[in-house]
Amino acid sequence: MGPPAITRRRRPFLAPVWLILVAVLAVLGVGLGLHASDSNTIVVIVPPASEELGTIDNPPLSAVGAQQAQQLAQQFAASSGPDGLAVIYVSASRRSKQTAAPLAQLLGKQLVTLTDSDAGGIAGQIMGEHAGDNVLVVCPDSVISSLIQELSGQQITAPQGQRAIWVVTVPRYGPANVLRMGY
Repeated sequence: MGPPAITRRRRPFLAPVWLILVAVLAVLGVGLGLHASDSNTIVVIVPPASEELGTIDNPPLSAVGAQQAQQLAQQFAASSGPDGLAVIYVSASRRSKQTAAPLAQLLGKQLVTLTDSDAGGIAGQIMGEHAGDNVLVVCPDSVISSLIQELSGQQITAPQGQRAIWVVTVPRYGPANVLRMGY
């Protein structure tokens, strides 16, 4: 038998340092991924502009209503680009479509007619198709309060006869916020 071979064991001196570094990078990667996916859905809710007085079921906009629609278009005209409106939803009424038409034309967007007439269906359609986006909804006064409640969980009483824009911010996590702006 020959002399015994000298066996030297290498101790992994830097292994704990490397393991800690890899763990920190993994945690940072997961944190950045969660932060990037944590986006708000902003829903702007507007009632249709003033209607032409008359006895027909689905009246068009009045002259004042046409001016209100133009004002709405001017207010949101700067909202094009990556942080602008992703979609414009309108109810099936003629007034809703005519209210949003000038804005859609300015932004080069098509109006999307809401498939549901109840607030739960509208909120589901918005959050299902455009979560994380900025959305404009033009719907009747009778739907606004219940739509805000569906989106935010907050009981809001929309004053009848007063023109207002409602902004509902729905985060992926946490409570929603509601802002009312009169105009």
